Amino acid sequence: MIRVANGAAPAVVLLCLACLSFPAPALAEGGSTLTVGLLSEPATLNPLVSTSAQTKDILERIYIKLLDEKDDFLNFNPRLARRWEYGPDSLSVTFYLRDDVRWTDGVPVTAEDVRFTWELEVDTLVAWPSSGIKSSIRDVEVVDTYTVSFHFTRRYPSQLMDANDGVILPKHVLGDVPRGELRTHEFGRSPVGCGPFKLGRWEAGRFIELVRNENYYENGKPYVDRVIFKFVPDMVTLTTQLKKGEIDVLESIPADLGAGLTEKYPNLKIYTYPSRQYVWIAWNVRHELFKDAEIRRALTMAVNRDEIIETLFGGLASECKSPIHSNLWAFDDGIEPLPYAPDSSRSVLGKHGWTDGNGDGILDKDGKPFQFEMMTNSGNQLRVDIVTMAEAYLEKVGVKVVVRTLEFGTVVDALLSGGYESCVFGWRTATKPDITNEWHSSSLPRKGMNVSFYQNPEVDALIDEAKVTLDQTRAKELWSRVQRIIYYDQPFTFVAIPHEVNAVDKRFCNIRPNAISFFYNLREWRTGGSCP
Repeated sequence: MIRVANGAAPAVVLLCLACLSFPAPALAEGGSTLTVGLLSEPATLNPLVSTSAQTKDILERIYIKLLDEKDDFLNFNPRLARRWEYGPDSLSVTFYLRDDVRWTDGVPVTAEDVRFTWELEVDTLVAWPSSGIKSSIRDVEVVDTYTVSFHFTRRYPSQLMDANDGVILPKHVLGDVPRGELRTHEFGRSPVGCGPFKLGRWEAGRFIELVRNENYYENGKPYVDRVIFKFVPDMVTLTTQLKKGEIDVLESIPADLGAGLTEKYPNLKIYTYPSRQYVWIAWNVRHELFKDAEIRRALTMAVNRDEIIETLFGGLASECKSPIHSNLWAFDDGIEPLPYAPDSSRSVLGKHGWTDGNGDGILDKDGKPFQFEMMTNSGNQLRVDIVTMAEAYLEKVGVKVVVRTLEFGTVVDALLSGGYESCVFGWRTATKPDITNEWHSSSLPRKGMNVSFYQNPEVDALIDEAKVTLDQTRAKELWSRVQRIIYYDQPFTFVAIPHEVNAVDKRFCNIRPNAISFFYNLREWRTGGSCP
């Protein structure tokens, strides 16, 4: 799910921003404004580049997809497509598009835009991070102005989901841009979309303002006139601004900051539900210390995940024990998590030659201490606290952790470049069990999000077979084997699946969040006299 500057000067600026309280821009009388607090600022609003969950929440208000995925992760509602149908051999899906959808510049959205978007998504010069999702789509055919057919190389369970993945982009705006220049094109700062909102203003370091798209096809929507995404890279400051009414929405509130919130601030409503996120410690398996799976398992056994969940999440989380999220049908509930066993951890490390030869409390081998950096993004206090607790746990078994807190985009860049040793981070999982993009050898950055640089030929083969298996029982067997192998290898220490704890000012209503996105139906949120 990401990107930004590095260096000393930007860090100083961010610290200053965390301390200041910026008022929302002036609004014409009678309008309605929703202000959302965010920890990080998108580097771009180019859908071909962005990977962070928060940026996608903004993008999917500016653009639309062919279909709206339902929260059962299996079915869909019409969106750009009025209806759709499979071909007789199930090797094609034809979408019949609405004829009343316009780009913000007034140009109609057509089948040409759909085909053009697919061409960009699979172009290696563009390097869309999720390009692997389209690997089984061999062609996208423009049948007529408002009819488009996706042709597949094979039948498999997630054909419709894969065709639908990714927002639709405007050919008339981007068609003449050289493919190699699209990732850095000015379009990322001035997008032309067709969703319920359009970009109003973007003041770097302060906010992104979305305003109602007057060309939007759903009559009367959105009901809110504009949405301000306000950037404050510090959760404590954001929570303070929520209490003061300076922001209206705050997602993923830590347990300690959310405790007793509605009792003290009755104007707020809390929405709690299982998230699609999981939090992890990544081990860069190319690093000499982390090449051996047994070493990685020993490090996991040194970390008390139960105590982290109870202490930092206030119990509003469950231990993560699989690379497939527990809310998906393919999840293997039979995996036994590694125990918290510091003595066993130290014993395993000793077996690999790591002993405290000089009596300083730190294990060493061949004169080198067992020492590494563990980074996370500053401003996310939960992750900073996890790093701090992990540092203390690992110290007990003789492992020295050097903590690094960096700006969000810098952390992401390090993950994608492999320029890190270990990292506490997290992401929002897909709504299908296919984990190719995170764990297949073909998805090493920047072709995918395999940020631990994990490579296992058996896992690759199982993933390749599981994702095309039509028999769900057989597919689940294959996915179970994948999960067990990855968990055994521990390229991640899988820490927790948190519950979402999100707060909204009660001035806003008709809010129907789900595990896909808290802003799933943002175009239908209401305020004022229309609220009960």
